[in-house]
Amino acid sequence: LHSSVSEVQWEAEFFSLQDNNSKLVAALHEANANVDQWKKQLAAYQEETETLRQRVTELESQGAHDSSSENNKEELSQTLEELELLIKAKDEHVSVPGQPPHCNCVLWQELEARNAELERRLHLAEQTLAETLSEREKIQNEVTKVAEIMDVKIFELSEIRQGLAKLVESN
Repeated sequence: LHSSVSEVQWEAEFFSLQDNNSKLVAALHEANANVDQWKKQLAAYQEETETLRQRVTELESQGAHDSSSENNKEELSQTLEELELLIKAKDEHVSVPGQPPHCNCVLWQELEARNAELERRLHLAEQTLAETLSEREKIQNEVTKVAEIMDVKIFELSEIRQGLAKLVESN
């Protein structure tokens, strides 16, 4: 009787362990799937960051001589650095098992907010650059017109001088 009771206890513990093992395996699969999902999102954010970095570089090269875009370049560079730090922190966080899932959500929300802010700043910088280039073109056109008028006036003055010189010579 004693051996059948311990056998029943052993079987109960065995089934309990099997159940716990199944739950742990399912949790492990879910965690692995979450890690894969986070890695894919991280790769997408890294690619988007690189695209934004290239766009910022383009804007910087276009607005290299514009002093008003200097502040925008600094802000965008700083925001890019912050975004890169968040991505690096997220990458490290993903690779550390045992972290609570809400940490990931908070980090991603912050990352997405920073990304949205960066996109907003990039859009503003593009608008500012477009306005600056348009204004520069208008000024350049006005300078060209003034230069043409000056050329005509110089030519007219030269003709008047030549006419006066002929008049003085003839008198």
